[in-house]
Amino acid sequence: MPKVSRIKIQFYLIEALIIFLPFSSWLVSLTGQPTISLIRDILVFSLFLVSIPDYKIRNLKKLHPTLILLFILFVFLSYFWTEAGPFQWLRGVRFWLTPLLLLLTTILIDFKLEQIQKFVRTIIYVSVIITGFAILEPVGVKLSTVSILSGAGSLESVNLVGALKINRLESILAGPNALGLYLLVIISVLLGWQGEIKHYKLILFFSALILILTFSRSAWIGLIVLLLNLAIIKYKLSFVKISYLVILLVVLVSGTFYISKKSQTLSQIFNHGLSTDMRLEQYNRIVEEKFEIGLLGRGAGAAGPSTQNRLDTGSNYWTENTYLDTFEEFGLIGLLLFLTIVIVWWRQHLLHIQDDQDPGLRTAHLALPSFLIAGFFINFFTGQVAVFMFFLTIGLTKAKLK
Repeated sequence: MPKVSRIKIQFYLIEALIIFLPFSSWLVSLTGQPTISLIRDILVFSLFLVSIPDYKIRNLKKLHPTLILLFILFVFLSYFWTEAGPFQWLRGVRFWLTPLLLLLTTILIDFKLEQIQKFVRTIIYVSVIITGFAILEPVGVKLSTVSILSGAGSLESVNLVGALKINRLESILAGPNALGLYLLVIISVLLGWQGEIKHYKLILFFSALILILTFSRSAWIGLIVLLLNLAIIKYKLSFVKISYLVILLVVLVSGTFYISKKSQTLSQIFNHGLSTDMRLEQYNRIVEEKFEIGLLGRGAGAAGPSTQNRLDTGSNYWTENTYLDTFEEFGLIGLLLFLTIVIVWWRQHLLHIQDDQDPGLRTAHLALPSFLIAGFFINFFTGQVAVFMFFLTIGLTKAKLK
């Protein structure tokens, strides 16, 4: 296949993926056909196959691609010890394989700056549509998420803040948390590429407002981390000033939670009814079962978000913490592999932290800490669109750093 033709195919596949992802859950819910989501997998695998001639052995041997390949191999090997049935195992594999394959592929392709600029514009244009749907919700106008064709697993039409009669905005994504995580990536892209985006301040304002109105606590924490990191990068704060900011933030958060205990309304906003207690129960369960989980875990499909609406008769093991879910699914070995991938991300981008004139790097500097820290409070595979967009934006940046 001629090189120019391959580059064009790669470009159109990523453009199609960017457009399809935010609408996938809605289309599945409306039609009652889960197979529609396979379009995402087809696009990613097509991109992978088309890009194989671009993969150079010397690049595959580099640390980050090697770690991703090792983790993918470990996911497949879990078939020999998984507690899940064959189809449930395959579902668990899919949760990890497709986004990691997207990350690996974008790392190894040398996209030109003009192509990345077009990807960024498409990401923002699509996000405007998604936030536009969300803006209509407070005034009582909401797109239907179900139809007469919808089946089991269709999207919820209403999500409330605990026992309060306050609607959590979700647009057409798979719930408020999915929308919050998605907007966390979008805000990073907006701040990183602000010079390339028309009316970015207006889009940024509504994106942040909608994120807040999702009442997604994990997305709130991610946004706070993003803003703190933005201040550090923009004003080149010293370690002492950063320490003061962190201490002030800890005091404010602690004070807020203390005050929330005195107010039923604030308690519902910050605890979402029994949500916090249920998560703490799951954390305690992980501690109690740590030796049962061991080095290898329960196997792909036996823990984490893939156990919601399981295809077999197994239990739902889901802590809503990315790292604890990874530990339960793939054990200590899998968790260490995943954390090593994360650490390599941090190290590679910290080496370029002073290069804040590069919009791609600036986006990565903002997205990485906010998204990864939010992962302690929600599994960032929730709704999946956010983790795909996160891996895509990071992958496109890292392609320039390899």
